[in-house]
Amino acid sequence: MRMTAPIRAHASRTPLPAALALSLAIAAHAPAAAQDDSRQEVLATSVNAERAMIHIVPPSRGYRELFSGRVQVETLIIHPLIKVVDFLIDGKRTARVTRKPYIGQVRLADPPRKQMLEVRGYDAQGEILGIDRMPLNQPDVPFGVRVTSMRRLEANGYDALRIEADVSLPRSATLARVAFYRGERLAEAVRNFGVDAAPGVPRIIQIETLMEYTSADNFVRVTATLDDGRELEDAQLLVGAEYQDEIDIQLVQLQLLVTDNDGNPVSGLKAEDFEIRENGRKRPVENLHTAQDVALVLGLAIDMSDSMVPIWHQVREVSASFVDTTLSPRDRAFVVDFSGEVRLSQPLTGNKRLLASRVRLLVPRIGTALNDGILFSLLQYGREPGRRALVVITDGVDQHSRSTPEQATDFAERLGLPIYFIELDRPAGNSTLPDLRQRLPGLRTRSRNGGPAHITRTFDRRRHRKRLDTIARQTGGRLSSVDLAVDTRTWTKQIQDIFRQIEADLRHQHVLTYYSDRPPGTPIDPEVTVTGRGLELRSAVPLEAIE
Repeated sequence: MRMTAPIRAHASRTPLPAALALSLAIAAHAPAAAQDDSRQEVLATSVNAERAMIHIVPPSRGYRELFSGRVQVETLIIHPLIKVVDFLIDGKRTARVTRKPYIGQVRLADPPRKQMLEVRGYDAQGEILGIDRMPLNQPDVPFGVRVTSMRRLEANGYDALRIEADVSLPRSATLARVAFYRGERLAEAVRNFGVDAAPGVPRIIQIETLMEYTSADNFVRVTATLDDGRELEDAQLLVGAEYQDEIDIQLVQLQLLVTDNDGNPVSGLKAEDFEIRENGRKRPVENLHTAQDVALVLGLAIDMSDSMVPIWHQVREVSASFVDTTLSPRDRAFVVDFSGEVRLSQPLTGNKRLLASRVRLLVPRIGTALNDGILFSLLQYGREPGRRALVVITDGVDQHSRSTPEQATDFAERLGLPIYFIELDRPAGNSTLPDLRQRLPGLRTRSRNGGPAHITRTFDRRRHRKRLDTIARQTGGRLSSVDLAVDTRTWTKQIQDIFRQIEADLRHQHVLTYYSDRPPGTPIDPEVTVTGRGLELRSAVPLEAIE
């Protein structure tokens, strides 16, 4: 769980942020019926932004690998006055960094154990402006069931079969029933698990039963059912008189997107269409879930720099409509907006009306912190289970990020969830908001070298587009450009078509599961191939859990 410290007010020496001043000015020119709501939203999002002024970027590791030894820890700084960052392990300071980009080295226990990583951001006077904490080596498990042992023995004068099964429960799940079948016949149904079945930390529950052994049926089946109706099963053939224990097995889930030769997403796939190898050894596919089986966690990050004002009405309506049509009742989404600073406008929710209203209430502000916006959005997923995707809408090149471009790129590639960029390609010579800037005395923007900056800027669009395209391709997403030089109706339709393509991709995602025999805590690096002719595996992303 992420935690933050209360922020002390600095009213005597901290003026109203320029971005907030411009936002309020824009709200003042909104329709009268929406002015109060707009002002309240601006103030509310400003307060929310002040509650999380520094974030830990999860350290790099292999999939399911534990942290130990010397580890490099990066941070995302939100508060502009943070000048010093302390890095602590279990409450003890291990490093202090006084220069950007505030990357620290910490030493963790070896062999690895559960520890608490903490960062604290201070201003130049030594006052704490923000805290973030991250538990390390805290296990998380997906929902799964597995027959781990079958042994033939004699009990009360007759042949019996002892069945042992492990049921893994995510932190939000409650176990309702485990049923043991001998062939197709129900042998026992267990419903009372005590405190082990209650929601809490991720855990493995071991359950066993004793049933009569007969040679008439050649397999044993175990089903596990959660209180929300989700059900999984495992079946094992009876070969010989005794099964040996299976140890150190882990259920692994991979989010997949398969396309045809024309780049169109493919549906109707089966488990036999895929092959999995781990360290050169072929592993059997356990199951293949469709998008309808696994909930989606969708992120929407919107560039709210001042240059968005002339096109904002059309962009917000199309974006709100995309959220409404894409999310099913089980799905959830969050909204991030970024200008010169980054804000979580709407935390993760399944309320589509709330999401759409938050998008419609966003207000453009000064600056563009694209790198911070991407990195901040990726941090919102945490350990959320389910399929995941991020959509980023932007019309500008980064000017004001406190993180480096490499931080956002590296973490995006490491996290691996598909990122879809919608780049709004503005024609040269377009000016925006001269009247608002003139009405706000003292509000200025400056170039990186400290000199005055014109409202109209010329950016290196080619290098910017290449970086976004690299992130999109390496994460299995897309980069799509919208030509704003054409008439409004045409480019609005372009955005709608792009959103429809993204929606189609998300509807055709699959989640493949298999069991790995790698010991817990060691990295897992599966190789996945699609065997069907004319098919291409566009992305295969490891997931920590399936919701």
